[in-house]
Amino acid sequence: MTRPRILPAMRWTPWPLALVMLLFAAAPALAQAPPGVDREAAQAEAQVLFREVMSPFCPGLTLADCPSPNAFELRKDIQARLERGESREAIVDALVAQYGTELLSDPSDTPIGRVVWGVPFLLAALAAGVLAFLVRRMTGGQPSETPGGAETPAVRERLDEELAALD
Repeated sequence: MTRPRILPAMRWTPWPLALVMLLFAAAPALAQAPPGVDREAAQAEAQVLFREVMSPFCPGLTLADCPSPNAFELRKDIQARLERGESREAIVDALVAQYGTELLSDPSDTPIGRVVWGVPFLLAALAAGVLAFLVRRMTGGQPSETPGGAETPAVRERLDEELAALD
């Protein structure tokens, strides 16, 4: 009996197996965030951003509340960008460029946003002024007389009598 002849290409070597094992061992390290980026901080920042950005897929809902699959993909993209170390401002600017300013749940950077935020303060100041005017008008504009008011001769005489009685 002759032994079957093994062709050189069919000969088993440990190198391919070692290479595959090395790739599997390195996979978790490759999936880590770049140096200097705290993964937990990036996740917390992403959650804050999800609550501040309106969903372009669900009108009236923030990105955190929108159940749309597209919103899920956008949240995943934002999370990955933060973990790569991209700044929050750059991400928001890119989202505004792609979806428009309606995406911002805080429109204070727009002219209409300044008006919307300024009107309540203006109304409060106006109400305080009207209230002060009405109170002054109801009291006749005269200061109320205090117990330590002007001293009359009758009050001075009575005070002298009471002080003499104490001695």
